[in-house]
This record gives sequence, structure tokens and C-alpha cells, in this order.
Amino acid sequence: MQKRNVRLSRLESNLKDLVKVQNKHPKGLKLSKSHSTPRLSSSKLFNSFHSVPHSLRGLPTPPFLVPAVLDALSTSKYAAITAIVPGEADTFCAKAAKDHGGMILTSDSDMLVYDIGSDGAVVFFNGLEIQEELDSTAITPVLKASIYTTAQIAKRLRLPGLQQLAYQYKNDPYVSFAEARRKVHQPMQDESLWRSFLEEYTTQDVVSTPLPQSLSNQQQGFLDPRLSELILQLSIPTRQDETNMYLPFLVDDPSRASAWYVSSAIRRSLYDMLATHIPTVHTSTPLQAIMEFSRRGLRIVASTIPLSTTPDPAAQRVDTVRNINALSFRLHLVKSRFRKASPMFQYRIFALGETYRWYIDNFKAPPSRSSIARTMTGGEGSLDQWEDIHLEAQVQAVLYALRMVQQSLRYIDVGRTESEELGELEKLLEDLPPLSGLIPSSMELRGYAEKEKIDIAEVVCCVTEP
Repeated sequence: MQKRNVRLSRLESNLKDLVKVQNKHPKGLKLSKSHSTPRLSSSKLFNSFHSVPHSLRGLPTPPFLVPAVLDALSTSKYAAITAIVPGEADTFCAKAAKDHGGMILTSDSDMLVYDIGSDGAVVFFNGLEIQEELDSTAITPVLKASIYTTAQIAKRLRLPGLQQLAYQYKNDPYVSFAEARRKVHQPMQDESLWRSFLEEYTTQDVVSTPLPQSLSNQQQGFLDPRLSELILQLSIPTRQDETNMYLPFLVDDPSRASAWYVSSAIRRSLYDMLATHIPTVHTSTPLQAIMEFSRRGLRIVASTIPLSTTPDPAAQRVDTVRNINALSFRLHLVKSRFRKASPMFQYRIFALGETYRWYIDNFKAPPSRSSIARTMTGGEGSLDQWEDIHLEAQVQAVLYALRMVQQSLRYIDVGRTESEELGELEKLLEDLPPLSGLIPSSMELRGYAEKEKIDIAEVVCCVTEP
């Protein structure tokens, strides 16, 4: 329940930020069209770029930032020491620092509240900077940072720990430091509230839910956090009452239907596939649905995604195979028609086709041809209209659904399933690029379009034809 509250709180906060941005810029977002590299405004490594367009400030965190970082780590020299953990990573970092010492590099000030032991310390991203030092022979760049050793800070303040101080500020954000410090040494007025506060920062239960080895197998590649959480819920023998999926928050037009709707069919096929091929999911009561949390209008709500669950496992597999075959067929058509295009453009065309088809199937006015063309080429001019922003989010919803399907196929090990249909789909998705190539920026997209000389008229025709 605690993790659910955290997830919902973040989604709701992102929605509020998005609505504020749209209210401030109702006609669209002004974008920089410069191809130059942003200049560093100081020696700080983070938060140091000054060329971010004003209209983009205040937008929610990029939805696929964490998976993109995992992509980079999985192909770096740090792959062998990178781990995926269930729940929140904060508690695992705090536990490691407490048991083994070391520094936690973060942007979350909450890490100062955890008990990280006498040898644990916290370093903030915005405190990292490069300084030049002159020795007898040359100028040498040196990485410097402010290090916060919480045990030493508490000792100097003559406090039993920083948790007690943080608790006072949670109860009264406007209390003075002197008053908060004085209250720390007084008896707790409500022991139950204090214990509840401590539970948010405990490291005692970080190994209570072991992660299946296959979820963190570097040879298979890391699974994205949201997919890992879903598979973990499906894999544990004592499944909770609900199986939840918290979809990443997309930057779309909040006055329209959520961009995630256009990939609902693909995600349902994904859930059916996992429910069919993860053995421990079958209990006395078969899984009936997945609860998806995403935006609906101006609220974050749970939507029930029914699964193709029948008493007969064979019949269930037939239904799953039918949906998988339909997805493979649509992918194959696009890849065959645009075989000379790069995989990035092939999947983008497919995503636009899926989006257009969703509008037609739901009797809604589809995107304009000009918007489709701009979404293929990275736009034009200096204003990104909300129509284009929403269509781009819908494209991302389809592309990310394909990524989850690809990772799930790898997880269930298609070779062992002896399923020709899953094998065909896995083969079709072999060239799915990593996120950095799958969802390029507008600037990158314009460069790719100029280089490949994509026939936009043919693309629009393909996307809009019945």
C-alpha cells in the first residue's frame, strides 16, 4: 500500500505540472531549433545548462529517463555491478551504505533521513563540480563534491539522529531550526505517528521480497522497472489481491484522452502472454485482469484490463496466439513496405498507423495529415502545437509497448515455449532500437529525416489507408 501511495503521488504531481504548463502555454511549446551544443554556465556537472527553452521548464520528468539510463548502463563497464531491486531503490542504497560504508550519489534529500551508519555518506548531483588545480607542471581538472556524513552531522548537532529532526519538520514545515532541535529532546507526543514515520525509512525489510535471478540477468539485459514490478507480482506464489501496472507518465495533451489508449491492444496481448507463460501465476483463482494506473481526464485512476482467461488453458493460448499473430502481421506489413528505411523509422511508421487505426476504430477524428508529417520529420517552425505533442506521446505509447513486449519475450525464453508465433514476433522485434534511438528528440529526428530522405507522402498514405 505504501508503494502504491508513492506511485500515485508521483503521477498526480506530474499531472499537476503538465496542466500548469498547458495553461501557461495554451498554443503550444516554443522549442529551440539550434543544432549547437548547450554551453556550460559553470563548472557544475548537473543543472548547469542555460539554453533550455523557457516553455519547457516545469514539464514532468521525461517518462523513459530511468529505462534509458539502464540501457546505457547495460552496455557500459558498470553492467556487472548494476542491479535491479524490487520496490524503492532508496532503501537498498541506504542498507548497502550502512553495512559496507560508501557514498550514495543522489538528488533526493530524503537519503539524509535514512540510517546509513557511521561510514555512510550522501553526495548530491548538484554539488558535483569540476575545478582546475595548478600544480608545478600543469593544470589538472579535479572532481569535487560536498559530502554529507549524517552520523557526524547528528553528532555535531548533539542529536540522536537526523530522523528525529526530519520528523519535526514533517509535522511543522515552518518550525525554526532551534525549535525543531529543542523538540527532538522532548518525549514524543504520539508514538504511533513516530513509528509510522520511521517505517518510511527503515532498511530492515529490504530483502523480504527476493528478486528472481532472471529479472537481473545481465546476459538477457535489464528489464525496465515497471515491467520488472509487474513480472515480480505475477511470479510470487502468494499474489496480492490486485496485480498493478503503473504506466509511465507521458507528456500529452491533458484535455484529450490519454495517449496510452492507442496501445491498449498491444499491452493486453503482453499481459495475456505473461499470464500464459509465467507458471507460478496460475493459482486456484486464475488472474482475471491487470489494474493499470494512468491519466484519465484530469485524474489518475485505475483501469481494469481484462485478460483472455478461460478455465481451459488451451483455449486461453489460442486467444493469446490470435492477438500475437495480428500484431506480427501488422508489423510485417510496415517492415516490408519500408524495407529501405532504418528500423527507427519503420517502428515510427508502425506506431503512427496504430494510432490512426485507434481513432478510426473508436469513431474519433484522426490526426491531420500535416500533424502526421511533422511527427515523422521532427516538426517545423518554432512552435510545437499541442496536437503534435499529443500525437508524439501516442507514438511513444506504442513504441514503449513494443519494447515491453520485446523484453517480455526475452524474459519468458521463447525457445523453451516451442511457440512458433512468439518466435516470429521475437524475430520481428530483434532490430528494435534502444530508447535513445527508438524515441529521438525532435532535433535528432529532423537530422535523420534529412539523411534518409523519407518519402513523407508515402508514409502518410500508409498510415491513413484502411
